[in-house]
Amino acid sequence: MSDKERIEKVMGSLGLNARQFASEIHVQPGTISNMMSGRNNPSLEVMKRIMERYPTLNPEWLIAGRGEMWRTAPGNEPGLFDAQAPDSKQKAVKTQKEEPQVIAAAPLKQIKNIVVYYTDGTYEEFSSKL
Repeated sequence: MSDKERIEKVMGSLGLNARQFASEIHVQPGTISNMMSGRNNPSLEVMKRIMERYPTLNPEWLIAGRGEMWRTAPGNEPGLFDAQAPDSKQKAVKTQKEEPQVIAAAPLKQIKNIVVYYTDGTYEEFSSKL
């Protein structure tokens, strides 16, 4: 699969046309149009912008066509304050031989306090209700 075909597949997966996709990754519509027509190959800058806009897109798939397209489903990225720890204290990790190994997970850390300092010298403090 060519770079052009992989980018078309990303656009299709997201349900975006070329103009919408260009707007999403902050490039000129003509840049995408030229890639889709085969006139130009995607530049490193375009690939970087795609990766910045869609962090769950697998970069190895986008650049080399290896692996799965998405690391996770688009729109299902964990938020900054979402609890991300597994239910147990252990998780399975796949090795190159695809044999699962069990390793100990770090204890779950929770945010206790956030302080925001403003340029006018004032601040706000936010505390969790544990």
